[in-house]
Amino acid sequence: MKKVLSVFLAIAMCLLVAVPAFAANTTSDLKFGADGKFKIMQLNDTQDMILKDVAEVKLIEAAIAQEEPDLLVFNGDQLTDFFPGATEDGLKKCLSNLFDIIDSKDIPFILTFGNHDHDYEDFFTLEEQMAFYKQYENCIVPDNGCDPGTYNVPIMSSKGDKIAFNIYMMDTNNKRADSDLLTGYEGVRPNQVEWYKQTSDELKAANGGKVVPSLLFQHIPVKETYQFLDEVSFSEAGDDAVFSIDEFKWFKLNDKAIGGVLGEVPCSEPLESHTGQYQAWVEKGDIVGAWFGHDHVNSFYGVTDDGIMMGYNGGTGFSSYGRGGDRSVRIFEIDEKDPANYDTYEVTFNEKVLDIPFYFLDLFSPAIVTTLGKILKFIIPGFLWDQILGA
Repeated sequence: MKKVLSVFLAIAMCLLVAVPAFAANTTSDLKFGADGKFKIMQLNDTQDMILKDVAEVKLIEAAIAQEEPDLLVFNGDQLTDFFPGATEDGLKKCLSNLFDIIDSKDIPFILTFGNHDHDYEDFFTLEEQMAFYKQYENCIVPDNGCDPGTYNVPIMSSKGDKIAFNIYMMDTNNKRADSDLLTGYEGVRPNQVEWYKQTSDELKAANGGKVVPSLLFQHIPVKETYQFLDEVSFSEAGDDAVFSIDEFKWFKLNDKAIGGVLGEVPCSEPLESHTGQYQAWVEKGDIVGAWFGHDHVNSFYGVTDDGIMMGYNGGTGFSSYGRGGDRSVRIFEIDEKDPANYDTYEVTFNEKVLDIPFYFLDLFSPAIVTTLGKILKFIIPGFLWDQILGA
């Protein structure tokens, strides 16, 4: 009998070790101000290089001075996508060009990772990258998630006596080996979805059984962003349409989109796959906004059929392609009395620093595919194109 009990206990212990246990972060030093307001600034695709991105720094400093945010959120791709001969020390130098300045602003910041941050994992792991950020006094990333870039940060009420709001940061991993050119990104993994569900439940329990309204930030968009797009025929593709080289089709924003610009087809998780992430948001009912980066020339946002607001900030950095002087940060103004109905808007380089219509690196934008599509549209008669595609 004792032998059987010993075996049972051994198996139980193995199961406990095999199943990771995570506890939601239910307290924080962040809280709404005495006026009941809290302001978040999203930055993404800074992709800093050895040479300091002076234009990017000017944009960020001007935006911080104007907006006075309570929290900075970096939404991935802090590391550059082009660094021949990169070393760990070289990458740290790239990051310190910006984050030395960020830390001097005395504003808390958090971050997650993008696909280009994952590109360097062979010699600069995500754990090492996060350790680099945490050396800064103003980095407040907690150790409560299921991986270095996936965690939650609550915002307490103005009185500090309860959770009033929450932020999820999700790491969307890297590109799949068998992926399409544009829509072949892995997205979140099953363990991350389960972590989100568990955390949502724990926050709800800590809030007296009430759902905690939350913003979610991640680098790669979910495929449900395509709810804001309609496929149009070749002959219907006007100046506001973009061309998908993966599907050889034209798309434009539909009436679900509230505002912003469609500059390229969303480079999302694979359209044919099913991560279950969006469905988990619908199930739990706490996500009042999901916000992405990655597609530097997209800034559109809207509300899905399930009532979830989703959208982009355009790229912030000038070390990669973007929207000329419309590179931006995105602001979220949250009211403690009605946190689900927040205000959001962009602050652009053109508005705050200098009016520039175009930047050299924009020549390498995926949006150039649309230009090529327009050239084809000029060359090939519309009726013939539509007949070929069966539109």
